Amino acid sequence: MHFAVTELAPAMAYKLLSSTILPRPIAFVTSLNADGQANAAPFSFFNAVGYEPPVVVLGFTPNADGSQKDTPNNILATKEFVVNLVDEPLAAQMNICAATLPADVDEIALAGLETVPSLGVLPPRLKASPVSFECKYFNDMPLSGGGRIIVGEVLHFHLRDEIISGLEPLRIDLNKLAPISRLSGSKYGRITDQFEIERPK
Repeated sequence: MHFAVTELAPAMAYKLLSSTILPRPIAFVTSLNADGQANAAPFSFFNAVGYEPPVVVLGFTPNADGSQKDTPNNILATKEFVVNLVDEPLAAQMNICAATLPADVDEIALAGLETVPSLGVLPPRLKASPVSFECKYFNDMPLSGGGRIIVGEVLHFHLRDEIISGLEPLRIDLNKLAPISRLSGSKYGRITDQFEIERPK
């Protein structure tokens, strides 16, 4: 079956992307608004896109009324944010923060999350996250439909000690990291089923 973008409603294009580009990593983003109020929200249009400098990209869709979500507004206002990765024990709290809530609602308190200070940016990290990336704004691009792409440069990497199985070279124990991924609808995935293919030399 073929779908031409010129003949698609935006909601259908979203479903085609989000239901086929699988699995997708989850960025549980903490940010501050201009008044210093903390916000936490998950996004699955997210990935690493470079390493010199190390950069990550976040894609934001607008609210139903066309307004921007709190997270992109906060990042554009303060130029800082933290990407916290999500494992299964963090999933329920992450899901609470996925709700559409008024800007003055404290999602971090609502979800019972504990934060810890960051080293190079003002937004806090989520203590329960196995991996956190402190980021500063690098670039952004508005999209014609009201969405926005924001690129962040990673300033600090925080990894839970137990997931590091070696440093020279770096080795991450995937089973201890155990990230979950976004699938489609209400479905999420684990990395419990793995296989290896050696890369050609």
